[in-house]
Amino acid sequence: LFMKDSSVSKNPALHRLGSRLRALALAGAVCVAAAALLCAPDAAGQGAAEGISTCLYTLIPSLFPFMVLCTYVTESGLATRIGRFTGPVMRALFRLPGAAAPVVLLGFIGGYPAGARGVSRLLARGEITREEAGRMLCFCVGAGPPFVLTAVGSLLLGSAQAGPVLLLAVTASGLLLGLLLRFTSPKSAPKAAPKPQPPSSSPFVDSVTGAGRAMAVLCAFVIVFSVLLSLCRDAGLFRPLTRFLLLRGMGPGNAAALPSFLAEVTAGCRDGAQFGASLPLFAFGLGWGGLCVHLQIFSFFPQLPLSRWKFWLFRLLHGLGAAGLAWVLLPFFPEAAAASTLWPEGVTGKTAASIPAAAALFLLLLIMALDGAQLLPLAKGKQNRAKNPR
Repeated sequence: LFMKDSSVSKNPALHRLGSRLRALALAGAVCVAAAALLCAPDAAGQGAAEGISTCLYTLIPSLFPFMVLCTYVTESGLATRIGRFTGPVMRALFRLPGAAAPVVLLGFIGGYPAGARGVSRLLARGEITREEAGRMLCFCVGAGPPFVLTAVGSLLLGSAQAGPVLLLAVTASGLLLGLLLRFTSPKSAPKAAPKPQPPSSSPFVDSVTGAGRAMAVLCAFVIVFSVLLSLCRDAGLFRPLTRFLLLRGMGPGNAAALPSFLAEVTAGCRDGAQFGASLPLFAFGLGWGGLCVHLQIFSFFPQLPLSRWKFWLFRLLHGLGAAGLAWVLLPFFPEAAAASTLWPEGVTGKTAASIPAAAALFLLLLIMALDGAQLLPLAKGKQNRAKNPR
């Protein structure tokens, strides 16, 4: 948060100062969050219940089977065998090895974590280089058809056309990013990936257990973010931001739902349907994914193969591209355009008297996003050193 990755951090005094300020900011935010949990137990409990419900009825049914499948493709060596046939196509389109083809496909049809899980396993097994893994994370992590078509299109928006329009916009935006990213790969001969590991002796067992552990981590993130969002709403944190967006000309439904979309995509879709957000905003939120999904993706990698800022930049480009494509498609699908109407009652909600408390909660969200990618690798590194003392 305090320029740890820049050249300024090479100065020992500035590095110590930054570390202390970062520790104080995090400690203060944690204290305020703990006080908020004690002062607003109903809001915290409601947020936890919503998060658990989301995991049980949305995430686990739609994501877990694809995560098992994506892990099995890599652990069984199937990706390598498929790559012998898909290599020329993948190199021509994305400058990626053929083994990446099934992971790219599953990334688009299985949802955000499935694609990231597959990329992490390909990298761990030596099928791709770090540069290739970084490029894959920029475009093949998207919302899958089960979530977009069923949860968002049919259940939340109640439209047979809205889901396909959103899915087409989000998928096309990701593919366009992938095609553009091929021009950023080194023109010289790429650095060879490590020699691929042999297939697992029990790929199905390893796939189920590995996907189960990953799914538990994903659900934990969703529950925590649901609690934080509920506390932020109860503290009135989103009220000033909503008013600011309204003054800048944004519609009331979009202004009310945008903060949730930025933090957690499932909560954003739920709020967007309740407040009558426009379909391009849904497309933006699905392309962006939310900070909760971003931290889930970071948890799969002992060391992220690209900078966090580059990852967030391409998530933003993915969201903006999806919103633009949805806006272009709307005139051809009138039913989808009418799926969400502006919230007739305007923007309402609680407004807390404690602005510093609300600001501290927002600071906690920001620090979690910036710090989570480094805390997880440190913990995994300690575990690895404990297993391998040498």
